[in-house]
Amino acid sequence: MPNPDPPASSARSARTRRSRFLLLICLLGCLAPDPEGGGPDIAPDAEKGPDRAVSTAPVTLSPDVMAARSFGEAPMLKERVEDGWLPPVSDRLPTNPLVIRPINEIGVYGGTIRRGLTGDIVQTPGPNKTMSENLMGYSRPMPDSLVLGLAQSYAFSDSGRVAVFKLREGLKWSDGHPFTVDDILFYYDDIVHNEDAREGVAPPAGWLVDGKPMVFEAVDDRTLRVSATKPMGRLLHQLARELTGAPKHVLGHLHPRYNVKANYETFRDSSTSAMRLLKPGRPTMSAWMPVEWIRGQRIVYERNPYYWKVDTEGNQLPYADRIVFNVIQDPQVILLKFINGEIDLFGRYTRIDMFPVLKAEEANGKFKLRITGPNRGPTFHPNWDAQNPQLREAFRDLRVRKALSHGMNREEINQIVYYGLLEPSGYSFGPLSPYFDPEAYQKYAWYDPQLANSLLDDAGYLDRDGDGYREFKDGSIFQITIDFVHPGGFFNGGPVSELVADHWKDIGIKVHLNGALRDIIVPRRYNNEFEVHFWGLEGPNDPLTYAIGWGILGSNVPYWHQNASKEGPDWLWDATQEIEQAMTTTDPAKLRQHMTRVRDLHTENVPLLTVGSVYNVWGASTRLGNVPEQNVADNAFLGWSRPVYHEQIYVKQ
Repeated sequence: MPNPDPPASSARSARTRRSRFLLLICLLGCLAPDPEGGGPDIAPDAEKGPDRAVSTAPVTLSPDVMAARSFGEAPMLKERVEDGWLPPVSDRLPTNPLVIRPINEIGVYGGTIRRGLTGDIVQTPGPNKTMSENLMGYSRPMPDSLVLGLAQSYAFSDSGRVAVFKLREGLKWSDGHPFTVDDILFYYDDIVHNEDAREGVAPPAGWLVDGKPMVFEAVDDRTLRVSATKPMGRLLHQLARELTGAPKHVLGHLHPRYNVKANYETFRDSSTSAMRLLKPGRPTMSAWMPVEWIRGQRIVYERNPYYWKVDTEGNQLPYADRIVFNVIQDPQVILLKFINGEIDLFGRYTRIDMFPVLKAEEANGKFKLRITGPNRGPTFHPNWDAQNPQLREAFRDLRVRKALSHGMNREEINQIVYYGLLEPSGYSFGPLSPYFDPEAYQKYAWYDPQLANSLLDDAGYLDRDGDGYREFKDGSIFQITIDFVHPGGFFNGGPVSELVADHWKDIGIKVHLNGALRDIIVPRRYNNEFEVHFWGLEGPNDPLTYAIGWGILGSNVPYWHQNASKEGPDWLWDATQEIEQAMTTTDPAKLRQHMTRVRDLHTENVPLLTVGSVYNVWGASTRLGNVPEQNVADNAFLGWSRPVYHEQIYVKQ
């Protein structure tokens, strides 16, 4: 008889690997509110624990520096002060700047950090995640906790239905104009929740509680009050993403609410995320501000003279004078330029198949590789609403999904495609989730073709004519088509799908491969035209950041079962209810209870077929200092770029 239980060694090895990567992410109440903001606000140590660097920088900022406001500044800004173009650094910084302890050491000023992008407008997430600031943030490079950002303090009341945030006193946009709660309300009320003004069809789900928008109110210029009808369990996380604010003093005159001669078309064109991020002269709260944009070629950012962070010696950050993104459409060319020393940081477009050449070239000394993770991994997404009714019925049968999972030889995929840098696993929460369970992580993940065949037999899918392929219940061949991005694509969809096609052939399923450009494959996913879609698993480390992939939170989500709102199944409705309750609680015990239930419902019903979690290969030029050794390439924490911690990286002289 086939063995229905996983090998004991599999669970033990998962626990061993788990001990290296488990992080307890403090979801709420991580920081003690400090209503008065009496002392310097020190960000958590960037690097702590085994295998991480010990910084030689001072642990804290001397009170004498704060008292005398004797801050350091970059030579290029000091010259402008001397020429009368800028006020002194002591006047540019807020009363209580955020203090950052550099990862390795106090850096030096000057130089340019060079990055590559495959596009400008279509790739705004690259610079956005690199320089994103907000009232809150995640600790970096590892997201161990939520930390203060533009906010000096916060406090919840009324069981989480009300939150009050206090901004740092003296915050300024990069053009020197004060940053106030009015800028936050302008963004929230006049852009995000104005259907005529915003970019998207609907406001982000993170701003909704029980389907209703949170209410933002100004108590005064520095005090923001946020309220909702139910506890705002996700508010701090939403305020740790892209800037919740827009420069009203620059954009206000373009908005019809403030100018009767204005029109929404012009406002939308002027206030898109791309325009706010890329247009030279547009004020920012980030470490660098845009000064040059040659479309399709290059984006140049120069240091923000009013940036609100200092290191633990009191030097205003960032260290680097500029960061330049060169537009290079082919990731292979970005790879070659990185190897040649023309690009300093390479991680946004790295792929596992680049590892051999990167490892071979590392010996030349121009760069150093990092292998971090494991992060979200490759996953096959069966379409529960496939156009072929026979396939649709099969995918909705738990026995078939279990069989497909047991029919994949994950270790073979790991060795052949991922060079041993994939941690084979099943479909469940990822290793960085505080609700991770090593046994759930390995559920249905061991290779057992005998068990897979038995499950398919039991489900009634037999090979009645002896041609080697099973038949659907109407007598037609049990066959499926796998969509994947080609050429390239995340997670090496081509070679992985080829191997899985052979694996599933061995259990009697005929597989066709459909590799095409991203612009073809992705629309097929959202238009419900696919049968099996190969992509990364979204949100396994924090499913609430991508709740539409884990619950029925709309009329056509999740995308792998767009008819779920009408057709169930019951277990997914149960998971949806748990997700909704998790998003409206500030009680850590209740949050854990709800999310554990979500995890178990999804794991047991295995709606998707995960291959494993992939280690991320990336690199940094040896001419840079303070580059982290650790990283989390997960969109829940703003991807690979944000944890790199650019503002405290310096260019060696």
